[in-house]
Amino acid sequence: MLGIDSVKKFMKEKGANGTIIELGEGKARSSVLAALAVGCSVTQIAKNIVVETECGDVFLVIISGDKRVDLSKVSKLVGANLKLASPENVLEETGYVVGGVPPFGHKKRMKTFLDRSVERFSEVYTSGGSPDTLLKISVNELRRLTAAEIVDVSK
Repeated sequence: MLGIDSVKKFMKEKGANGTIIELGEGKARSSVLAALAVGCSVTQIAKNIVVETECGDVFLVIISGDKRVDLSKVSKLVGANLKLASPENVLEETGYVVGGVPPFGHKKRMKTFLDRSVERFSEVYTSGGSPDTLLKISVNELRRLTAAEIVDVSK
C-alpha cells in the first residue's frame, strides 16, 4: 500500500510545489472533516473520486468538496457507463485507501478529469496520501501534475 511518502517522492521527482499537512488519525477522511481541520470552506477541499467501467477501466475525477460527480456526464465523456469504484478496486488501482487517495502518484496511471468547480480557487486542499493528511496545492500545479482534462461533471 502506498502512502504519504509516495506522494512526497512523486512531488520531489516532478519538482512540485505543495505542502503536506499531517492532521491526525482520520481527520482528512471526508471533505467536511478536512475543512474543519484546516479552517477552510468545504468548497476548497478537492476530492479525488475513482470511477470505473464494467470492463474495469478506471478514471479519476477531481471535484470540489461541495459537489458530487454526475456519473452520467462522465460516462458521456468516456463513452461507457461508469460507477463509483469499490474500495477494493480503489486500493488495487491507486495503491491508496478510500479517504486517502491523492490526485497523483498512483500505482497505475489513469486518465484524470478536473471539474471546473475546483477552478474557483487559486489553492485547494486535497488528500496527501492517507486519511490523516492533506496536501495544500495551487490549482495550476494540480493541473500540471495530473495533466487533467478540464470538464464540467458536477451536480
